This record gives sequence, C-alpha cells and structure tokens, in this order.
Amino acid sequence: MEFTLEAIQEAQKKYTGPDFPRLIREFKKLGMVTNIYDLKTGLITYENKLGEKIEVKGNIESKVNDISSKESALVALKRNQVGESDFLTFCREIAEAGIYRWVSDLDKMTCSYYDLKEQILIVEKIPTV
Repeated sequence: MEFTLEAIQEAQKKYTGPDFPRLIREFKKLGMVTNIYDLKTGLITYENKLGEKIEVKGNIESKVNDISSKESALVALKRNQVGESDFLTFCREIAEAGIYRWVSDLDKMTCSYYDLKEQILIVEKIPTV
C-alpha cells in the first residue's frame, strides 16, 4: 500500500469511532508514523517513516474553549469510542472541553490530546488489533 491521500481516505471510510485501532493499523500499513488533527485550523497532517508529509484542510473547524476540562474531554472521547457520537459530534465536544489538537504516534501507539496552552491533558494508549 502506498502513502497517498487516496489510500488514507479509503481507510477512513472503513473505520470510525470504535474502529479507531483498526484505522491506526491501516495507517501503519501505509507507513504512517504520525497523524495530527488540529481543530482550530482544520489542518490534518499525516507523516510517514521517510518524513514525507501529507497536509489536508479538513472540513471541520471548531471554536475551542479557552478553559480546558480533562473530565469533559474524557467523556467526549469515551462516547466516541463506544459509538455514541459521530466524528463531527466528537470534534465539537472535544473542542468544548478545550482540546484543540490530538497527535497519534503510531510507533508508540499513543494518542495525546492538547489544550490551547499546549498542555497534554490526556495520553491514551491505542489498543492493538
């Protein structure tokens, strides 16, 4: 599989919410090592092992709360993981909780959620499938 925007989008069509670990598995097959989603700008960055980047302007920009709440962010995250919210709702709820960016590190298998002060509020281990 090639590291292309088309391949990334194809994987995203197949896996959402509760299937996030499967999406990450597909991303790894493409050679991806980092995935960054910035809600403030709507910019999504994908990087592979060779340092090549694909940057895409996503269709979601959210007003991010200046005051962050780890508890509210965890609620939004868990709701999405069990399929109680779609991606658009998740983005809105996580922004309301003060999260503006998350970084998936596919080597460490972690996803880190940042507030506007660049503080990491949550570091989540991505389950392997």
